[in-house]
Amino acid sequence: MQEKLKRSTPITMKVILYVVMIVLILIALAPTLWMVSTSLKPKWEVFESEVRWIPNTITLDNYKRAFELLPLFNWLNNSAVTAVFTLVLTLFCDILIAYAFAKMEFKGKNFLFALVLITIMVPIYSTAVPMYKLTRWMNLIDTKTGIILPQAAEAIGVFLLTQFFRSIPKELNEAAKIDGASQWTTIWKVVVPLSIPAITVLVILTLANSWNNFFWPLVIAQSNSSITLPVGLSSVMSGVSEGAEAREYGLIMATSIIASLPTIIAFLFLQRKFIEGISMTGIKG
Repeated sequence: MQEKLKRSTPITMKVILYVVMIVLILIALAPTLWMVSTSLKPKWEVFESEVRWIPNTITLDNYKRAFELLPLFNWLNNSAVTAVFTLVLTLFCDILIAYAFAKMEFKGKNFLFALVLITIMVPIYSTAVPMYKLTRWMNLIDTKTGIILPQAAEAIGVFLLTQFFRSIPKELNEAAKIDGASQWTTIWKVVVPLSIPAITVLVILTLANSWNNFFWPLVIAQSNSSITLPVGLSSVMSGVSEGAEAREYGLIMATSIIASLPTIIAFLFLQRKFIEGISMTGIKG
């Protein structure tokens, strides 16, 4: 009898864990599922008293109207341009800075690295005023460049890559040097190819952060030529709060789905490398 109880206990615990996991996943997904459901409902069905996860009438009208009524292509283009250029600049800067911290010896290295890490703790709101003044001095207000430059290097990316680069054996650098490779060649032909998992993590984090960035584009962007998708979406939502679009929650949900798709697709394509990079960085760091 006791042996049967001992055998059944692990199975019971597994079942309980799976049930708890499924419940937590459903709770986490509920807002997204509701957003998808609402985006597919006609206007009259959105405010029905009865809760319906699956619409009686499925329609893509909200998506069609989102492109017809809103400058969505402009917002998407602005977000894509700022995200791509931010990614390129961030990768370039973070790789070089991280390599210097991980593989080079120079005076004050530890102090500078600590200084970089401290900036992770500083909220963007506390530096918004000096950044705005600097951007205005450079005549970059209401431009995509003004949105991109302040995001061009991330301290968290420097930390992540530094930890990974430190795990790469020094012998590889020395072998490359013996073969006549310059420092520049060593970085891009030896270190970077070995660091793809960590770089993939940085790519996803940077893309998601830049694409979803709301505060800084809100401060800088003033016209449709530079307004990004999150800022544009907030203007649609404020229209609802002011009563201008009092019955347009389906439109808002459709726009939100469109705004979410690029980062979701990027993660789905890169998730294997992302998970590998997170685990390897954690172990090797």
